[in-house]
Parts: sequence; C-alpha cells; structure tokens
Amino acid sequence: MGEKMFQYASSSQFASERWLNNSPIKLSHNKIPHPLSLLLAECFKTIMLNEQGDEPSDLFKASRTADQKLKILYYAKPEEMSARAFEAFVEDTKPTSTFLVKGSRYSEEAKMGLYPQGEQRHRVNKAFHNYFSLLGHALK
Repeated sequence: MGEKMFQYASSSQFASERWLNNSPIKLSHNKIPHPLSLLLAECFKTIMLNEQGDEPSDLFKASRTADQKLKILYYAKPEEMSARAFEAFVEDTKPTSTFLVKGSRYSEEAKMGLYPQGEQRHRVNKAFHNYFSLLGHALK
C-alpha cells in the first residue's frame, strides 16, 4: 500500500510507516488525495495517536513499554500496531472462523494493552469500517 498511497515510497515500505514519517500522500490529476488514501490515513491516526491527534495513543504507549521491557523493537513498529488493530477489528466483526483471529481481547498480549481497547478500539473499528466500506464499494 505504501507505494500506492504515498509519494516516494517503494513496494517494500509499509504505508503505516510512511504515514508515521509524514510522507506526502499522492495526489490525483486534480490535485487532491484519493478518498481511500484519506480513510487509510485516518485508520493510522486512530491507531497511533490519541483522540485529539496530539499525543501517542494508549496502544502505542503499551507497545513501547512492552518493547522496553523485552529490550526489542517489535510491538511499537507501526506495521505491527496496525496489524494488531486490524486483527481486533476482524475479531470484533465476529467471523465464523476463529482461525483468522483470536485473542485480541483476553490473551496475555491483550492484557498488556497490545491491542486497541475501550474508546480507542471503537474509533479504530469505525475507521477500518469506513475504509473497507468504501474499498468494497469501489471494487463493485
């Protein structure tokens, strides 16, 4: 997605990483960003920032704490936080198969705050819903 959404991004770069680094979003021929790009940017914002958009989110803070405790850089990577947020979104849609996801609510990682929780989870789910609704409509 990085190369589709952002200027100067390669196929090996995650869109979430490019967003966090304030990379410029590609503009269409009429000089506006694609609506899907704006909705995906909103997903990243709800994952990585607080509701006001001026401080790190609780998910990021918990992820950073886990990384510091384990002396690694993994949980706080934007692509990992985005993946866990998406996993929580899928789990909350109540899929018929638990093969896809499980554990975004009651696992040890969930207890550590490594999945969105509470109001942030609601905002992330809404952002993902908006993005995938438009994507699905565009694919029809």
